[in-house]
Amino acid sequence: ERGARDGGRKRMRFARFVFVCGDNTCLSMIAENVFIARYEGEPLYVASRGIVVLFEEPCNPKAEAVLAKHGIEMVRNTSMEIRNGDITDSTLVIALEERDRKRFNTRFPYATAYTLAALAGEVQDVTDPYGGTEADYERCFEDVDRMITEAIPTIRQMLASNDAFDSSQLFEQEIMEDRKDDSFRM
Repeated sequence: ERGARDGGRKRMRFARFVFVCGDNTCLSMIAENVFIARYEGEPLYVASRGIVVLFEEPCNPKAEAVLAKHGIEMVRNTSMEIRNGDITDSTLVIALEERDRKRFNTRFPYATAYTLAALAGEVQDVTDPYGGTEADYERCFEDVDRMITEAIPTIRQMLASNDAFDSSQLFEQEIMEDRKDDSFRM
């Protein structure tokens, strides 16, 4: 199955969710662990990966601390690069930033990927707190937590056993985001 760029009007069913960011040391790890803590329902395959991981690195200590502050225990705390084996016909890749979704789709054009903001019905991506203060990481956590909570009904639709998910609404939002991105190019 190809990604949303192929017309976006096809019906999809997902059972695997992989959160991605650039290097899998902060944003995608926060999202993976928040999703696992917040999602209630049937068991799912949930993971996080980096688009480019040259060698294993530990999770950013500030990201790990903000998760612990909110009572969320990490399931894994070392980075991993996304590979072909991580992607099946039932995999939905959730990028934390639009630039990472585009980088992912360049490398894996056959996969389905959306931003967390698109799934949550928001326009603004999560802001990467890399190099910021603990308050920046707290704001990032709050944004991810809110967006995941907002995205869970859409994800439940994607998981519905008797009807596949219609991606047309998300596709329209991504077209608007792409046009917005194009308006800043010279």
